[in-house]
Amino acid sequence: AIVRTAYEYEFSGQVKTIIANCQAVIGVERVRILCSNLVPVPITVGVLRPLIILPERLLQDVDEEVLTSAIGHELVHVARRDYLANLIYEFIYLPLSLHPAAALLRRRIKQTRELCCDESVAAKLLRAETYARSLVRLIGAAPLERRLAVDTTIGISESDILEVRIMSLLKTPKLSARRKRLLLITAVLLLAAP
Repeated sequence: AIVRTAYEYEFSGQVKTIIANCQAVIGVERVRILCSNLVPVPITVGVLRPLIILPERLLQDVDEEVLTSAIGHELVHVARRDYLANLIYEFIYLPLSLHPAAALLRRRIKQTRELCCDESVAAKLLRAETYARSLVRLIGAAPLERRLAVDTTIGISESDILEVRIMSLLKTPKLSARRKRLLLITAVLLLAAP
């Protein structure tokens, strides 16, 4: 329903510049950007022909930092092919959904996906503090009664981990590549053991 009701929007020069800059920096050209009044926050939909659907209110009073954050974040989802990965995870999750650890694992995958996108946007487009502030403003402006709970969309407020995302952006010490690999190997071993 969201995709069917989304429509082309006549972007202003400022919005076109922001979109072009985000696409150049993230390296994604093959995406259509539409508008809808049914979505409270930006979402990404589609595997072969990805769409980014922006809330209409985001384009009415253009805040350059918020719009850059929203579009940049969604373009990173497209570049990472998160929509396809999410569909695969959901199909795998179905037969495992009764296992108590499955819901926890599903939540961690969503959290990690959002944190990866946040880190990429903060490294390529905006300073981490600016991006964190923009996330809070963007999600805070979304109407509470229209939060999306659809698992087939990838959006900026996909999972309820805003606090974790903000804290992750604002902390300064980063893990070394060696330590990240060690943590990844440990996590895989712990998940494979049961």
